[in-house]
Amino acid sequence: MRILVTSDAFDDLDYSYAFYEKQEKGIGSYFRECIEQDLNDLRRTAGIHSKIKGYLHVNSKVFNSILYYRMEPGAAIVIAILDGRIHPYKRNQILKTRS
Repeated sequence: MRILVTSDAFDDLDYSYAFYEKQEKGIGSYFRECIEQDLNDLRRTAGIHSKIKGYLHVNSKVFNSILYYRMEPGAAIVIAILDGRIHPYKRNQILKTRS
């Protein structure tokens, strides 16, 4: 299965990277490595997850992040990588603007 990551999801990744780097130098890089592994794992599991607001979602195995994606023939399109602690209203507003 191919995994495609939208520019919005890359922006989410950059935002979280900066957040974690502010906490402690090197944590942002570790965060990015963990999300890359989550994306790699998604190749095997895409399509089996439950939906929120019309998007399939999977929790990161290490960080409190959630990857939101949709399925297309032969590919999973990651549209957001959001902090799992985000308020549901804000999450829904973000997902509403993504395609």
